[in-house]
Amino acid sequence: MNKENYITSLQSGVRTITFTKKDGTERIMKATLQEGVIPVTTKSPTERPNLVVFDTEKQGWRSIVITSIKTFT
Repeated sequence: MNKENYITSLQSGVRTITFTKKDGTERIMKATLQEGVIPVTTKSPTERPNLVVFDTEKQGWRSIVITSIKTFT
């Protein structure tokens, strides 16, 4: 899956992403880019090199290295 596909899917709802963090640990995150759920931002997520998502559990923006994603459901 490429960045645009991830973004399209995240814009339609909350997804569960399992990925490897920079420190080597695995993380499972519920994330979205769905309008009405995320706060207003001035910079589009597509303008950034990594996949930038809104973590619905921690209520904050997070950046994921796309190649570190193990599962996306």
